[in-house]
Amino acid sequence: MRIGMMMKWKIPPPNVRVQNEALTLAAEGHEVHFLIEGRRGEPREETVGGVHVVRGVRMGRLGDIRHRYTFNFTYRDPVWTGAIDRFAKERLIDVLHVNDLPLAMEAVSAGRRLRLPVVADLHENYPAGLQVWYTNALKRATIYNYDRWSRYERAILREVDAIIVVIEEARDRLLKLGLGAEKIFVVPNTVSESTGAIRIDGDVLARYRGAFVVSYIGNFAPHRGLDTVIAALPLARQEIPNLRLVLVGDHNDGYRRRLERLVRDLHCGDIVEMTGWKSQDAIWSYIEASAVCLVPHARNPHTDTTIPNKIFQYMMRERPVIVSDCPPLARIASDTGGGLVFRWNDPAELARCIVELHQNEGKRLEMGAAGRRAVLQRYTWEKTSGPLVELYRRLASAKRT
Repeated sequence: MRIGMMMKWKIPPPNVRVQNEALTLAAEGHEVHFLIEGRRGEPREETVGGVHVVRGVRMGRLGDIRHRYTFNFTYRDPVWTGAIDRFAKERLIDVLHVNDLPLAMEAVSAGRRLRLPVVADLHENYPAGLQVWYTNALKRATIYNYDRWSRYERAILREVDAIIVVIEEARDRLLKLGLGAEKIFVVPNTVSESTGAIRIDGDVLARYRGAFVVSYIGNFAPHRGLDTVIAALPLARQEIPNLRLVLVGDHNDGYRRRLERLVRDLHCGDIVEMTGWKSQDAIWSYIEASAVCLVPHARNPHTDTTIPNKIFQYMMRERPVIVSDCPPLARIASDTGGGLVFRWNDPAELARCIVELHQNEGKRLEMGAAGRRAVLQRYTWEKTSGPLVELYRRLASAKRT
């Protein structure tokens, strides 16, 4: 089949999940074409790992501003409408695969015009996400209004032919919306077996030698719970003289500044490092340098129904995890024996978890081994991508008939 994937955002930076899906489908013998936005100076077309990338949408600064407001009220954009039509016709696309909710309306409309099936690949609970990604109250009440986006989600998902979600809790949420189980496929946000072979940077390990490193890898944003982590440090450092918190990532300047103020207020600047963004290959060295790794997400309807790739990255490298009590995180940490769970807004309980693992090296090693064992047995991309492969086998079979 000729699969026409599309995604609203520019890449790079890479989206590991989307990359894994595209490469898996290409390896299955499908011809994968990927429509994305382009930046000035980038080639309009290129082939990456057997996937044909088409940067068929370009917007200047003013066009981007216009798009942001008109699109979030109407869920339509004439630039994308034309781009999808050209993309599907020129590439002789057999199925449209839209990544995440924003472009779903455009994909469904194109599917109707061109008589193509549409797959909606939902990376998260998007209406709930809009309420935690943005702090501006006016925007959350208007262009990112939860009720309006929820109505849009319910209506458009009834129109697609199949839905992909990242975790069982996300499937259960959609079932409660009245969507049929037969068209929902769970494809978790796991790691590839090949990531275990990435080279470790000895300079990173040397930098933290002698420290008890607790790390977090990923975006900085209020729903990530990093303020709770920093609030736990004054308690934890009383028992751990060589404690070091390493935060690898960024993304939200306002939230990062808020974290920096909190660090100053709590007089923890001597044990906190914010490294900024690192490449996908580089993050493995920071995980390797860590004694414990964190997924401290604040609980809300968004984080209660999604799973970050980082928990599987940590476990792949045999690092015990400490996670908040968001249901998917707590379930995986508990079921695998790979880590501890704390109440999401309780710095004292998080501090106790950190101290417990510091004081019990045997437990750290046991949890790290259990986590890696679970990943290799159940949570590699090669093992969890089966529903994606099966979905496209069904679509290919339906096309032949």
